[in-house]
This record gives sequence, structure tokens and C-alpha cells, in this order.
Amino acid sequence: MRKLSPRRVVAAFVAIFAVAFLSSSAVAAPVRSGHSRPAQVVVTGQVQHRRAYTVADLRRFPQHTVTVQFGSSTGTEQHTFTGPLLTDVAAAVGPRFDANVKNDQLRFFVAATGADGYRAIVSWGEIDPAFGARQVLVATAQDGAPLDSDGPRLVVPGDAKGGRYVSTVVQLYIGDADHLIRRR
Repeated sequence: MRKLSPRRVVAAFVAIFAVAFLSSSAVAAPVRSGHSRPAQVVVTGQVQHRRAYTVADLRRFPQHTVTVQFGSSTGTEQHTFTGPLLTDVAAAVGPRFDANVKNDQLRFFVAATGADGYRAIVSWGEIDPAFGARQVLVATAQDGAPLDSDGPRLVVPGDAKGGRYVSTVVQLYIGDADHLIRRR
């Protein structure tokens, strides 16, 4: 039997409980963009304050560019994405980490939801610079083309498959596994 690293155990734990929580009605319905106003991403959950960002707002954060390769139903894809780090966008709304709990942020996750309801989860430990430091993006451009009309895309470099590359992100929900356990 293969031994799992502590990082993978934490990520699996968070994913299991997050899926149970996110399949319930506790998460707000996605905010769908209409033709009359720009696409918005609502950042909500266990945060100091909710915030809605347009693609233009997301471009005001420091921008990063990554070239990724991942498997999809059509084969292997390679793209270059530009946008802010997920940690920067999430930190701007003030996740409610408890300073009295050792490494409290490791209990947290970010669930990205697309306009079609598709959802994927990233554990905070994966993106935290002090732990996994993965440069997950909320991309505002793909291969040099702006994603203004489509809305941003979650980009998870290092994933062999593109399953967590959520298109047309309308919501980022920040939560913690302990909150999920207490709800059950």
C-alpha cells in the first residue's frame, strides 16, 4: 500500500467534506452574468466581507502568466493563461482564519463554481505560499485573448487533467472543513 504525503491527506480530507457541504443548499446559487452587465465573480463564505469582482477588477491585482499542459476529452491541450493568483483574490476578502489555532488555514478550501454549475475545489494548503505554493490563477486571458465576455477561468497548474480548470467562474466560496463537520 502506497503511503500518502501529509499534503495529499489534508487535500483529500478537505475535498471529501467540501463535496458533502457544497452539494447541500448552504452555498449560494451561482451569479450568472447577463448581456447587460459584465461577468462577475462573487467571493463569499467564511470571509470578513463578500465581494463581487468583474474581469476588469481582477486585472487590478498583480498579474501572473503560466503556460500549462493538461489532458482533456479532446487530447492534450497547452495554453498560456494570465490573471491574479487565487490567494491574492481570496486574501482580499479576509478569510476567517483563527489566529489561536495552529495552521488554521490548512482547514480551508476554495470552491470555484462556473456559470453552468460545474464546481471544483482547491485546498488552501495547496495555494498557501508557506505550504504547497501552487500558483493557481483566476485567469482573465487565455492565449493572449481576454476572457471579458466569457468571464474568468480557474487554472490549476500541475494538474495532469483539466478537471479543475473551471470555465466562466461566477463564484469562489471560501470555507473550512471544521465548519462542515459541525453542520452534520
